Amino acid sequence: MTAPTRPVAATTSVATTVTAPPSALTGTAPAAPAAPATTTARAGASRPAGAGPGSRRRSWLRPSARRLARRALLRALVPTLLVAAWCAASYGGLVREIYLPTPTAMWSAFVDMRDALPGALVTSVGMTLTGYGLGLALGVGMGLAFAYSQLLRDLLGGVLDFIRPTPVFALIPLFLLWFGIGRGPQIALIAMGTSVVLSVTTLDAVRNVSPTHIRAAATLGATRRTIYRTVVLPSIFPHLLGAVRFSAAAAWGLDVAAELIGSQNGLGYLMMTRQQYIDTAGVLVVVVIYGLLATVLDRVIVLVERPLTAWTTREQPSATETAFRAG
Repeated sequence: MTAPTRPVAATTSVATTVTAPPSALTGTAPAAPAAPATTTARAGASRPAGAGPGSRRRSWLRPSARRLARRALLRALVPTLLVAAWCAASYGGLVREIYLPTPTAMWSAFVDMRDALPGALVTSVGMTLTGYGLGLALGVGMGLAFAYSQLLRDLLGGVLDFIRPTPVFALIPLFLLWFGIGRGPQIALIAMGTSVVLSVTTLDAVRNVSPTHIRAAATLGATRRTIYRTVVLPSIFPHLLGAVRFSAAAAWGLDVAAELIGSQNGLGYLMMTRQQYIDTAGVLVVVVIYGLLATVLDRVIVLVERPLTAWTTREQPSATETAFRAG
């Protein structure tokens, strides 16, 4: 008796057709899949027109250029309004010419003084720069000595605190009695005034040096000279440069005071001569020249100061300024 045989299902081979990609036939690399239309459209909508690889740099420069132009316009606004008000008041007869001369009268006074101005400029500028240079060397030297020696600060600090509120103009009669009439007393007066400003400012800056920084440097094993070079000097340096600018502006006023000591030439002498003849226009011309000279000297100091103080936070925008710019 034979066992029943199990039916075997016939296997049907299904033929599948595989289509080879064109890259396999041509030997080229397969193309990247195309991005969805919605993604491409969204990316195109988020990118501003004309944006390219250099758009970030251009977008950074444009606001900066606009900001600089806006600041230049704001700085020129008030002087322009003042000149317009001056012209309106002087030409309109609102103020008498003896008190406020017209621009035309000032130009006529300048033309009348053009022969005397070169010699007066040489005298005043030379005397001011000489006295300022001597006072700068003396004041900075005293300031650095105060920064290094506590003994000197104790000995001379009280004297400087007494001299600081004393007006320099009150010393003119004493300078006449002590030194007589001549160029030497005039230069000495300018040098004394500028040196006092520098030394007093430096002394205050040294007193405000953080003792925490000094103790930290001493804890790390720094010597006295190292602390002086790496802690004290960098701390007082920005304040010292500020005093240099302030003393430069004061030097021109001291020049006017110094020319009261028997001077026969100079801008201050020329201004006093015009004042005796009640020539208001001539006096204002000399005042404008003094202002221009002081501005030029101040700009020179700023140009020298900027690379020297680039490491300080004073040259960086403050948090308040950054917040206002962002707003």
